[in-house]
Amino acid sequence: MKILIASNIHWWNAEAAYASTISNLLQDAGHTVFVLTCPGSLNEKRLKENKLNLVTHIDLNSYNPIRLFKAYRNLKKFLLEENIELINPHRSEGFPLFVFAIRALRLLDPGNHLPIIRTRGTTRLLRQNWLNHKMLKECTDFHITPGKIVSERLLNSSNILSDKIKTIYYPITCPKLPLKPKQDFRTEFKISEKAKVLAVVGRIRPVKGQRILLQVLSQLLQDFQDLVLLIAYRDTSDNEPEMKSLRNDISSLNLESNVRLIPERDDILALMEFADVGVVSSVDSEVICRVAVEFFSVGTPVVAFPTGCLPEIILHNENGILAKNQTKEALTNELRNILGDPELYKRLGEVARRDAEIRFNPQKMLDETLEVFEHFLN
Repeated sequence: MKILIASNIHWWNAEAAYASTISNLLQDAGHTVFVLTCPGSLNEKRLKENKLNLVTHIDLNSYNPIRLFKAYRNLKKFLLEENIELINPHRSEGFPLFVFAIRALRLLDPGNHLPIIRTRGTTRLLRQNWLNHKMLKECTDFHITPGKIVSERLLNSSNILSDKIKTIYYPITCPKLPLKPKQDFRTEFKISEKAKVLAVVGRIRPVKGQRILLQVLSQLLQDFQDLVLLIAYRDTSDNEPEMKSLRNDISSLNLESNVRLIPERDDILALMEFADVGVVSSVDSEVICRVAVEFFSVGTPVVAFPTGCLPEIILHNENGILAKNQTKEALTNELRNILGDPELYKRLGEVARRDAEIRFNPQKMLDETLEVFEHFLN
C-alpha cells in the first residue's frame, strides 16, 4: 500500500506524535509511507529522526492564493507520479487541496477512487459553513479520532454518520523495567530516601496547569513535609513569560526545596518510572494525552483532572485517579489520599502497566488502522 500522511504541523505535540507513530508502524509493516510536513519545523526534525520519507515541497499552510495554487499543482503531480493509493490528512490546513486534487484526478481517470481518511486530533468546533460540511461528509471516506470525545464533538457539530468514525488510541511500547536505579535520581536531585515524589511532564503552558499544581503542592506539604515535585518540561525557554511566572510562584510559595525543574532529557521515561505518582494537571485540550499513557507504560499511576480524553484513558480507582472537577481542592484531596496509601498506588500502577500492554499496544493501533484503510482499498 502506498500512503500519503499529511502532518503539516510546525511544532511537536501529541497530534504530531500520533501521525509519526502510525507512519512508523505502517512503514515497519511493509507499506510505503510518505509524510507531508512543514520544512524547517521541529516536526520535520523529529520525523527525520524517525527515518520517515518526507515531503516538504508542498506548502499546505500558506494563505497566499498563488502559493496555494502552486501547492495544488505539486500535490496533484505527486499523487500521480508516486501512484498514491490512500491519503490520510491529520490537519485541517490545506485539506481542501486534497479534495480538489482528487476531484481533478477522477476527471482524468473516473475509475480511480483515491480514498481520503481524515484523522482529526482536536476538539475545536468545526467551521460551520456548507463547503466544510460537504468536504467532511461527501468528500471524506472515513474519520479516525484519537479519543471518543473528539468523535462525539464531530458527530454533534456535523452531519457525519457515526459509522464513518472510529476511535483509535495513541499507543505506547512498554519498556523492560526497571529502566534505571531509583537511587540514581535521588542522588542527582538530592531527594531523601523517605521523600515521596510526584512528577508532571510537558510544555510549560497555562493549559498544562503546572502553576495550579504548585498551589496543590503547597497544601500537600502540610501532610507530607518531604514531598518533592519534578516538573519535567520541553519546548520552553527560560525567557518565556510562563516559565518566569512559574519560577516566581515557586519563590513566593517557598517551594524551592520541594520542586525540581528538569529540562528535556533522554531518560524521561526512567524519570517517570522513578516517581511514586504521575500528575496530569491540564485544564484544557488533552485530546490524545500521550503523557498519561507513558506513565502507564512504566507502571506509574496517574492522578489527573477530568480533562479531554483523560476520563477515557484513566479508569477511576482501577488504573489511576480522576479528580472530581478541575479545582485545586479536588486535585489536592485525591493526591493526599493516594500518597497516604502506598498499597493503593502500587496496585494502580500494576493495573496501569497491564492496560498499557493491552489497550494501548502499538499492534492494536496498526491493526485497527489497517482495517479501516484496507476496507476502502478493496
